[in-house]
Amino acid sequence: MLLMHVGRSFDGGGHIEASCPCPLEPCGLVDTEKVVEACDQHPPSACKTMRTGHSAEDCPEYGRDLVVAVGKTEAARQAVIDAAAIGEPDGWVNFSLFGAIDDYRAAVEHEAAERIREETKAAKAAGILEPDKFRPCRDAANQIDSEATYE
Repeated sequence: MLLMHVGRSFDGGGHIEASCPCPLEPCGLVDTEKVVEACDQHPPSACKTMRTGHSAEDCPEYGRDLVVAVGKTEAARQAVIDAAAIGEPDGWVNFSLFGAIDDYRAAVEHEAAERIREETKAAKAAGILEPDKFRPCRDAANQIDSEATYE
């Protein structure tokens, strides 16, 4: 049987994997042999579509930290929303808050991606970054913030 790492998020592990109880592999996806039955996303019995995956032997072994960061960001966002609803009738939330939180998150992601891009460029120019390491760094920055990419 072919061991697989799978995910419900598009293009690798994301907020769905970050918020489920299944243990994450180094790539940020879930090993099909380690799915937790309490999870409502990954077990075959949940009847959900897996949108990304690869064989365990072809695991790129990067991405777990990003998925954990996405999970923390989503949890923080929800905490702000929950706090905004305290004392409001019937859990009402001012929905302009969602836009402000999403704008903040996008700005933080953009800053992180730009830091990776700039450090990668500087390391490449200084000759301290091996050529085969440049592409994964660039790809990671582009996954964090796909709005501004470089080649």
